[in-house]
Amino acid sequence: MKFDAVSNTSMSDINVLEFSGEVGGYAGKLFADLGANVIHVELPGGDPDRYSRPFYSNVPNKEGSLRYLYLNTNKRGLVLDITTEKGREVLLRLIDNTDVLLEDFPPGYMDKLGVGYGRLSRINPKLVYTAITPFGKDGPYKDRLPSDMVCSAMGGFLYLAGIGDDKPSRAYGDQAYMMASQYAAMGSMIALYHAEETGEGQFVDVSIQACVTTALENAAQYYDLEKIIRRSSGGLEAGYGTYPCKDGYVYIMAAMGKNRYLWDPFVHWLIDEKVEGAELLLRDEWAEPAHRKKEESKEMFNKIFLPFALNRNKMYLYEESQRRKCCVFPVSNPKDIYENPQLQYRQFFKTLRHDSLNAEIHYPGAPYETEKLKWQLNRPAPAFGQDTIEILKELSYSAEEINSLLEGGVAIGKETA
Repeated sequence: MKFDAVSNTSMSDINVLEFSGEVGGYAGKLFADLGANVIHVELPGGDPDRYSRPFYSNVPNKEGSLRYLYLNTNKRGLVLDITTEKGREVLLRLIDNTDVLLEDFPPGYMDKLGVGYGRLSRINPKLVYTAITPFGKDGPYKDRLPSDMVCSAMGGFLYLAGIGDDKPSRAYGDQAYMMASQYAAMGSMIALYHAEETGEGQFVDVSIQACVTTALENAAQYYDLEKIIRRSSGGLEAGYGTYPCKDGYVYIMAAMGKNRYLWDPFVHWLIDEKVEGAELLLRDEWAEPAHRKKEESKEMFNKIFLPFALNRNKMYLYEESQRRKCCVFPVSNPKDIYENPQLQYRQFFKTLRHDSLNAEIHYPGAPYETEKLKWQLNRPAPAFGQDTIEILKELSYSAEEINSLLEGGVAIGKETA
């Protein structure tokens, strides 16, 4: 793996073959948006994400899923039935010039078809083969059916998000799948560097459950060392957690243990705003976590703070807390994020023209900025079978052979060769 020899600003010499459904699309996108040549391979039934809501203009169709459009920018599209012998022959030709293969099939699926890592690595010894599965390629859970909810629950993420005795809480969207995609991309890059140094590819086994478990911070260690089962601490004591305000919610972290460096400026702010009863919060007992955790203390804090917060918007509370060196943060909804002045200043959101939709679609941009390696949106997600014929021609298939594959349903393209 070497970056572009001319400009050193892209990964244009890296070839990625991606068989992704609901899980691995973001892994391929991370490569594609940095210039890698990513071929998104769909089975004849189509990528399941094509049928995911929401759709552009709320009109369900195979080309309009906003999730599909986002996850497949800068990729080319090939529709290929690898369950057929001729389809597998096409795959074997592709593998010869592939650096990374990404797939999220059930464990052993590719092996059953006769195109697992063992066979493909004999054709291309430098191949990095990355498989994303719910629980990994082996173990007692390896064949259990997945969903994002299952993986989030089995990884401990749901329980950790709850408060006290409340039921577990799920973060919006497919967070477990997104975590797995990110780790798959990172693991693939590490393996690519190894392949460049040694000439040896390898199998990268990504367990979604394990990826989720890494998001628990030190919760497992808490249990291991102290037999404490952690949950979210928000709302367990006065001045800590989510509180309503005039236009939504804010999160307050007014105290940390017995330290008063956050508490005192927060209370003095309330006193300066002439909030009734605020001076009571300066009493010595409020420096004690045990006192703040009492129900009567939480009730008193709410009685003092809520009338003040409910008459002020979250950005005022945030900006003023920053000025006073205390911690009150806005709980941003999607509208807030899209209009956020910091993200707008850094031009985080990007626009890409979609001729097939006759529209411009706005996308989240890169979560990083690199000085020399260029991130960009050059092309929209491929239409179904958009690049099939082009890719088959690159593999030296004749027009007659291509038409035979199309007519036999082995491949699907936009037109005949």
